[in-house]
Amino acid sequence: MDAGNDNSRSPVSSLDLLMELQGEQNAFRFLMRALAALLATAAVIAVGSVLYFYFELQGLRSEYARQAQLNEVNLRIVAGEASRQRESTQAQLVAIREENESARRQAELSRELQQAGSARQIAGYKDQAVAIARDHIFGKPMNEVTSQVVSMVLRADQSGSVSLLTEPQRILMQAALDDWGGQVDSTTVRNRFQELLDEHGNLEDQAIGAAGLAMLEYRKANGNSLSWNRGCSTVVDYVNQAGARDLTEPMLLLWKGQCLRKRGDALLAYRSFSQAARLMEQDSQDITLEQSQLAHHGVGTTLIALAAQNQLPEGRERNEALQEALSELRIAAKVRADRGATRVGVAYTEENMGFIFIMEEDWPAALAHTESIDQILPLAWNLTVRNIAARENEKALRKAGASRASVEEMKRIQNDTAMVLSLMDCGQIDKAELMRLLPERYGEAVDELAAHCLAESGGI
Repeated sequence: MDAGNDNSRSPVSSLDLLMELQGEQNAFRFLMRALAALLATAAVIAVGSVLYFYFELQGLRSEYARQAQLNEVNLRIVAGEASRQRESTQAQLVAIREENESARRQAELSRELQQAGSARQIAGYKDQAVAIARDHIFGKPMNEVTSQVVSMVLRADQSGSVSLLTEPQRILMQAALDDWGGQVDSTTVRNRFQELLDEHGNLEDQAIGAAGLAMLEYRKANGNSLSWNRGCSTVVDYVNQAGARDLTEPMLLLWKGQCLRKRGDALLAYRSFSQAARLMEQDSQDITLEQSQLAHHGVGTTLIALAAQNQLPEGRERNEALQEALSELRIAAKVRADRGATRVGVAYTEENMGFIFIMEEDWPAALAHTESIDQILPLAWNLTVRNIAARENEKALRKAGASRASVEEMKRIQNDTAMVLSLMDCGQIDKAELMRLLPERYGEAVDELAAHCLAESGGI
């Protein structure tokens, strides 16, 4: 054996083993730390993902809830529009029923007409025929029976055997008959009334001509939402011309009041409505329910506007005026119901009562009243009043130290009403007229609630 080979092998000492062990331990520790880091990173990623998806889910849930709420609001608005259509149909049915009832009451007159064989017999109905034609202009349209009276008298007059009518009477009756039948061009009817106004020296005949033109103009203006520059100013002018010739009929005054109210001349409108109401009290026999409802509604609404703008006639107390307005609106709502209006039709009148509670600063009463209206259908003015009442009541609750739940409920009402209003047609809101019924300090609130209308108009 070679001694040199034995000496080349170093003996493995305990130190070498210890160092090797320490190296392996260090490597193991490094692997454990790396593994721990990887696990921690994975945990952070996992937690982050959970949080991310949680908040995303919450956002989706919020968006879903918002979309569901928007859908619900849209359904309410659509349902409200359907209710309006049903109310319009109901009003037409009521008008037809009233016309049929009027004709039924005049059945005896119809039998008399059928038995009248000669022109001289028919001549006995002349004054009645002229009165029917006049009444047609003043808000009591002809029916099948009364139109027959007018037609027969006109035919008897035109036969030449008997001279029954003066020229103005003939023009009036033909114009009224043509207007009722609807088979003659409206320009022809208008020309007949214009002829009475311009070409006859008798003031009474001129007044009838002006009244007939006012009727035609109001019909057109009403189709244009009573726009002042699209018919309503002409209505007022013709009614004034009739009044200057000593013709004051409730329906003429109601047309004038409606136009003045829509324009914003609350004081003149109030006087016109009040005068119409006084005339109705003096002779209530021939007053229709529609005329009565318009008069009471007009007086109540214009009193609210006068109180809101601090323009009450001298000597009128504000609280007294508001109580009178409330009473007038209640009467108008009852008359509307008596005429056959549905709950929707009555709500159109009752919603105006909310403005009274706002001016009296009775927030709980305003909230209760507006809620009852809102359960019937969403109305822009009612929702505006409800939003304002909720704002003011929130302030009052905070000041009184009320519960958090009570305050949150007021916020919920504000959010809900604002959302519905933001989806409503601006024509329903009618911001200009709305502000006439509210104190000036609520202008900013109305601007906020009707902001989408400003955007739709291009910022004008």
